[in-house]
Amino acid sequence: MIQHLYTSAQNVAVDVLRLDLHHELASGNKWFKLLPNLNAARRQGKTRVISFGGAYSNHLHALAAVGRAEGIETIACVRADADAELSPTLLDAVGWGMALHFLSRSEYRRRHDAEFIAELAAEYPNSYVIPEGGANVLGAGGCGAIVDLLPDSGRDYTAVVLACGTGTSLAGVASKIAAGVSVIGIPVLKAEKFMAEDICGLLAELGGDRNNWCLDHRFHGGAYARLPSHMAEYMQLFEQRYGVLLDPVYTAKASYALQYMVDNREFDEGGKVLLIHTGGLQGRRGFGL
Repeated sequence: MIQHLYTSAQNVAVDVLRLDLHHELASGNKWFKLLPNLNAARRQGKTRVISFGGAYSNHLHALAAVGRAEGIETIACVRADADAELSPTLLDAVGWGMALHFLSRSEYRRRHDAEFIAELAAEYPNSYVIPEGGANVLGAGGCGAIVDLLPDSGRDYTAVVLACGTGTSLAGVASKIAAGVSVIGIPVLKAEKFMAEDICGLLAELGGDRNNWCLDHRFHGGAYARLPSHMAEYMQLFEQRYGVLLDPVYTAKASYALQYMVDNREFDEGGKVLLIHTGGLQGRRGFGL
């Protein structure tokens, strides 16, 4: 669903692609990342799926819901203490049958290590491992299907703006968006040292970098899951004005960034810009919303 939000005084039209409404169990970009990975698990005859995330992980929440619906055993490697009170996200996941494997912060830092993955595979035989957030080339390729939701592959837009946690969704969108459309990623954490390189790696596996994207690091708010007061105020006004709920971790920052760029005339007059709402609304509970 594409919803028109406003046309600015500079005659820049802003629309939003409502991926938060796209899939009942795995809203936002999560379904696009999960589907190709789950298909790969089935092809390989795997009976379990393991992945990683924090206490309010949208990815783990979606994986648990889809796993229950599809009859797939799911295991979450969670960055949390085993004796800590479960978040609403993890309570949902457990209710859907997901098993929790708690990791200390030091253990969690090993989540990309081949040796550590092998240890998990030995503990949970016949498992398929999905990286944190679905951040692999299958997940990126799946996100290319987001472009299929846009008329004529988004050709009418000047730019597409979306939040980036790993850059996986940006890579998928950039790989398929119509020629001449710029894809602007808004990192939601301090990622200058690694995100662009990760995106380049994914694009290389998807067929090559089309040089149609960039990252704007001005709007991370200081840290992941930290929403400064001025962004929180903007989020509240946005929701009241347009009737679209935002998540404080991702789309609130991307929407604020887009508004800032429009207000500061960073788009050509008469342009048309699309904001991709990447879902994650269940994570609002971590902010008391």
